[in-house]
Amino acid sequence: MKSLFVGIKNIILWSHERGTWQYDVLCALIIGTIFLVPSKYFGDRDRSSAQTVKANERLVSASKPSETVQEVSVTELQMFLDKLNKSELILNSPQEALSLYLSDKLKQDVQVSKFEPFINPQTRVNGYKVWIK
Repeated sequence: MKSLFVGIKNIILWSHERGTWQYDVLCALIIGTIFLVPSKYFGDRDRSSAQTVKANERLVSASKPSETVQEVSVTELQMFLDKLNKSELILNSPQEALSLYLSDKLKQDVQVSKFEPFINPQTRVNGYKVWIK
């Protein structure tokens, strides 16, 4: 029992010399953890989500607590505007188009405080991150 506690103490304090099998096992465990644990557990905040942006409801703490953040894909926005015969609105006034779309989607009057486009590597806008009140 005492040897078990000594072994745990040696692992926690990293008291094994380089070149020993214990040192090699600990290094292999660390490297295995890095490569085998999914990246979502490491909090990859620097990666942009420029793949497919869905129009989903995500409540994110924004600069003001009364604001919510929505993600809107360009294709869904364009289909909505085509139904209303206002497809030019996305080019002339994207903030108004986003407000109209989100008001219809959420079934309440919304006010867009700001928005940011998602741009893919081909420099095409494929979605918007929208802050609403």
